[in-house]
Amino acid sequence: MDQITRNDEVRKTQKMINVFIGIVSVIGAMAHFFFAYKSSISVAQQRVFHTFLFILVFFLYELKNQIDKKKNIGSVVTLLLTAIVLAVGTYYVINMSSPIMVNRAMTGATLPEIIMGVFLILIIMELARRKVGAALTVLSAIFILYALFGKAMPAMIKHKGYSITAITEYLAWTTEGIFGTCIGASVTFVCLYIILGEMLDAFGAGQFFIDIAYAATGKMKGGPAEASVVSSALMGSINGSAVANVVTTGTFTIPLMKKVGYKSEYAGAVEAVASTGGQILPPVMGAAAFIMADLTGIPYSSIVIAAIIPGLLYYLALGISVYLEADKLGLKGEDPEKLPRVKEVLKTGWYYIVPIGVLLVCLLAFGFSANYSAVYAIISLLIVGTVKCLVLEKRLPIKELYQTCVKSMKTTVSVAIACACAGIVIGIVSMTGIGVKFTSIVFRLSGGNTFLMLVLIMLACIVMGMGLPSTAAYIIAATIGVTPLVNAGFSELAANMFVFYFAIVSFITPPVALAAYAGAGIAGGNPGKTGIRAFLLGLSGFIIPFVYVYNPALLIVDTSIGATLYVSVLALFAVFLLSVAVTGWLKGKINPVFRILMFASAVLMFIQGQVWTDIAGVVLGIVVACIVLISNIKKTVN
Repeated sequence: MDQITRNDEVRKTQKMINVFIGIVSVIGAMAHFFFAYKSSISVAQQRVFHTFLFILVFFLYELKNQIDKKKNIGSVVTLLLTAIVLAVGTYYVINMSSPIMVNRAMTGATLPEIIMGVFLILIIMELARRKVGAALTVLSAIFILYALFGKAMPAMIKHKGYSITAITEYLAWTTEGIFGTCIGASVTFVCLYIILGEMLDAFGAGQFFIDIAYAATGKMKGGPAEASVVSSALMGSINGSAVANVVTTGTFTIPLMKKVGYKSEYAGAVEAVASTGGQILPPVMGAAAFIMADLTGIPYSSIVIAAIIPGLLYYLALGISVYLEADKLGLKGEDPEKLPRVKEVLKTGWYYIVPIGVLLVCLLAFGFSANYSAVYAIISLLIVGTVKCLVLEKRLPIKELYQTCVKSMKTTVSVAIACACAGIVIGIVSMTGIGVKFTSIVFRLSGGNTFLMLVLIMLACIVMGMGLPSTAAYIIAATIGVTPLVNAGFSELAANMFVFYFAIVSFITPPVALAAYAGAGIAGGNPGKTGIRAFLLGLSGFIIPFVYVYNPALLIVDTSIGATLYVSVLALFAVFLLSVAVTGWLKGKINPVFRILMFASAVLMFIQGQVWTDIAGVVLGIVVACIVLISNIKKTVN
């Protein structure tokens, strides 16, 4: 009887927490709409509210999980921390008003404010460790230690050193650290686009995109894998998270890939690479395009146009690799009778295209801000979804709206915490001037060789981006990597696109390949092997950023159509050769020597943008590809 009573109490407590989560989620979603449209609340207070809202949401879910697992001591501690977070959050909102911040800038932070700041820094680092992964926490700790012990550092990176008080005040009580650009992006852009993505999913758009992709590609060799590529591109170009994209589309595409003969690790890797590419494909690009426009002053429309060809080339590289793998395994396309028809899918779900069209028109035609455009897209989707529910089910979409609020707030937790923790790194970079020092370090290590410099910055961006959401990854990478590239003579747009691309690629680069690990979880494969597979699948796309920094015509902006076509054709051929070289298959196995020659021919086509190297690369590539193809066809015939 006591056990039954105890279980009833647990269920009541869980229900109460769920109700509280629902209330907080609805308030949070509505608050972000309010911030986007019109608000008298200061920017600093918005960022504080956003940060503490998602810390609170994290603790509520943590409390719910601990009660589910009957961890009594843990739930008591979490409940206490939740209460403290509410208290500290309230204190922060009050003390981050504009007049108080102006006064603090003149007099300095008080002792209670320093204590609150230390608590905030520690709790954000701990939550980043739990929710995002240890990599970001370790990185932020290293930077804090660097700020503390600057005097003891080697001469190349030495600085005067800062006290704990100075570091805390800068990081926790200004808009240069935790509440800086990174969390600003989260509150202004990212949260709204996550709401848009979750609302699309709640109203069934995710399944619509998958059906369209499957109908269009199912007949091809390895059809389910190609469907994964297309559907992930469609959903990922709106969704702000590679991992969320894996979970959304992968639950359908991964089982289909396994069913037709792909191994678990390969299926998970394909979905991971396809989902990651959505972050570099317009229009949303994980909201990084908006941040890039804000940081650089380059018009959003120019950034979107510049990202089109590189994004498409990324997916072409993946599609070619998937097709070659299917040919290697002898896989056939799906039976046309079992596939949905494009016309039927469009007939039953065409209205899902409306909000995306509204978003593009607002952004590109009317030049609205990113947050205004997101609001209008969400409103249009709400109208479409409401009409759908009223016509088909004779009800209002209350359930879908509630699910949207709860899921979007839960999804944004990891983004907000990662952005807040990334703010620690950015704040230290600004405080110590290590960004400027990094430029001289790169120049020194590369010996002035631009190609070596690009490789070094590529590696730095991949490492810095590991474990971070796309927006946070880009901001940190841009903080470190853009200045050296601009100083080396590359255009600001190409430099920003370069660091952004490789910060995103970190999602499929071991050892912290988050998208690959998510894919492995759905596929039931080994995470390590899936990560390696994903890296190899995406490897042929690594050439693309090198192409557009040496040949900016690929970015379309400020160039002729002829130059763009010339570079695009070269890049496409180079991507094809790299895909063949990595896969090791072209109507049969390829000798390692020929694979190396294919790789070399691709490199020749972009190495310095010289016509003679382009010609040499094309000739070598065509000769090697023809030799391999003819040889393998003869073997098949014999």
